[in-house]
Amino acid sequence: MTPITIQGLCKTFDKTIAVDSIDLDIISGELFFLIGPSGCGKTTILRMIAGFTDPDAGMLKFGDRDVTRDPANQRNTGMVFQSYALWPHMTVRQNIAFGLDVRKITDQEKAIRVDRVLETVQMQSYAGRKPNQLSGGQQQRVALARALVIEPTVLLLDEPLSSLDAKLRLQMRSQIREICKAAGITAIYVTHDQKEALSMADRIAVLRAGRLVQVGPPQLLYERPTTRFVAEFLGETNFVTGQIVRRESDVVVLESPLGILRSTIYPQDIPSSGNVTCSIRPEALQLDQANGHPIRSVQDNEGQNVIEADRIEMVYLGETAQYQLRLGSSVTLKAMELNPKPNGMLQDRVRARIAPNDVVIVSD
Repeated sequence: MTPITIQGLCKTFDKTIAVDSIDLDIISGELFFLIGPSGCGKTTILRMIAGFTDPDAGMLKFGDRDVTRDPANQRNTGMVFQSYALWPHMTVRQNIAFGLDVRKITDQEKAIRVDRVLETVQMQSYAGRKPNQLSGGQQQRVALARALVIEPTVLLLDEPLSSLDAKLRLQMRSQIREICKAAGITAIYVTHDQKEALSMADRIAVLRAGRLVQVGPPQLLYERPTTRFVAEFLGETNFVTGQIVRRESDVVVLESPLGILRSTIYPQDIPSSGNVTCSIRPEALQLDQANGHPIRSVQDNEGQNVIEADRIEMVYLGETAQYQLRLGSSVTLKAMELNPKPNGMLQDRVRARIAPNDVVIVSD
């Protein structure tokens, strides 16, 4: 297992800054995700780590070894592409063994390695088939096995699930994570799919316009985004503006269009007054009926934020129901209910409770 150190990494194409002074420390054996919108620089970073693109400035280290100027064939990285890139005329076994043939590994050692990775990706019974005889998920497992068989220092995955249908992507997420962890390899995974990153990563780096915005474990980034961009990119959220009224111990009290809001999640350098923006996830709104039976039992907890609103829309999604709530004439909020019941929200007037640690003050 190999840690990766990235310091001051920069890349410019013509006059466009693709990667702007990136610093990252990736832990040995970690499944690390680079995510962000198209054009944010994530694939360029992956290509610089692989050695396919030369950086303009900065340093890349695999463990104690500086690989910044090493050619790709001397870095011992394995690469998995979104297009699989399998040889159509070769069998599964031959495709997997291709990298070992190039490295002139002995036939005996080659057979041992290929058998081992076939077992790892659970493709032993398909070893004699051609790629066009496999499903998309099976082809992706072959591509992963081909990258692993060379026993790479680092495994790089460039949107490997984007070509699969939604159901197959869900199945492959857990399989890829299990395979990477079983191999004990340091892996860097590029995707624009937030759910993919949240469900698979040990840690995530969110990028925007070539810059690093926030790094951390999935739950931390989702529940405690530091910026409006991260909050919005990692899922649905409600943005509410507010004015700081006072501080009560570790609680910031705000005057907002929802009324008084209390927040316990805020930047260390938050000012003592002024306007701020809050992120409130839809699932953080705990809903009661304002006049009727509650759709879920919510205890009155001192210090919670409580609002009343009109329900203007409900979308049933099976395991969840999404609601559109309106306060006054112009303020709307999204709310979510898990496992909605058929006789759930019958009334048009509801009460919502929001815990102070679900009101997250973010920077712009």
